[in-house]
Amino acid sequence: MGLLPSVGRRKGPNGACASVRDVTTVLLPHAFCVLVALQTLIMSTQIVSSEMITVFWNKTNPIFRIDNTDHIVDINVGNKNYDYDQANIICPVYEPGTPAEDVEKYIIYNVSKEEYDTCRISNPHPRIIANCDKPNKHLFYTVTFRPFSPQPGGLEFHPGHDYYFISTSSKKDIQAHHSGSCADFNMKMMFKVCCKTNQTQPINTIPYPDRQTPAIVYTPPTTVTYTPPHTPSRATSPPAKEYPTAKPPKKSSKFSNPPSIYLELF
Repeated sequence: MGLLPSVGRRKGPNGACASVRDVTTVLLPHAFCVLVALQTLIMSTQIVSSEMITVFWNKTNPIFRIDNTDHIVDINVGNKNYDYDQANIICPVYEPGTPAEDVEKYIIYNVSKEEYDTCRISNPHPRIIANCDKPNKHLFYTVTFRPFSPQPGGLEFHPGHDYYFISTSSKKDIQAHHSGSCADFNMKMMFKVCCKTNQTQPINTIPYPDRQTPAIVYTPPTTVTYTPPHTPSRATSPPAKEYPTAKPPKKSSKFSNPPSIYLELF
C-alpha cells in the first residue's frame, strides 16, 4: 500500500505531480512481469511436484541456438498423479513507434515429426498453439501437459510421446507454412512427455483432472436367464400295475372242465 502514494507524488519536469497516464506508463511494463511471476508462484505452491517452464518466443532467445539442445524439454518427470508440467509461451512485445523491421511476429503450430524436421507444414489446417500478432500488447499462452483436455478437441499430451512446436512465420508473411523463422533461426521446440512405467492404471477407473482419486465406473450385474425344466411334448401314462391272479377253485365233480376265474380291479 505504501508504493502507490509514493508514485503518485512523483514530480514532473515542471515540478507538478505526475499524471495518471505517467503512472500507467511506469507501472504497465512491470505489472506484466509481476503477473507472470505471480502466476508462477501460485502454480508452484499448488502443484508441488510439477514444473512451470517459461519460454520467450523470440529469435534472440539462446534456447534456439543450434549449438545446444535447450529446445528439447523433458516433461512430467517424476510427477505425482494428476500433477502436470506447464509452459508459459511469452510473445515479443515492443513500445509503440518501434520500426516495423525490428518487430517480431509469430504463429506457433503443433506439428508432426516430419514437419518439425523439414520446417514445412503440410497439414492444410495445422493446430495453432500461440498467435503473437499484436506486438504492442503483453501476450502469453499457457500450455498444460496432461493426457486429457477439459475442452472437446483440445490438445492432449500422452505419456511416452513427443510433441513438436515450430514457427514458420517470416517478416513478409506471418502465416507462412514453410521455412521462415524455423529454418532461419531454428525457432522450434520438442517436448518429450515422460512415460510412468512404475504405475498401473486401476481397473474400471477413469482419471479426472479435478479429483484426487479416480472415479469408479459402474458395472451392471450380470443378468441370469431362467430356463424352465424340460417338459415332454406328449404325456405318458404311468406304467400299468400288475395285480395277482386269483387261484382257481378246487375241482368239482359237476364240471369236468371248470372255467378259469380272474379278478380285475377298476
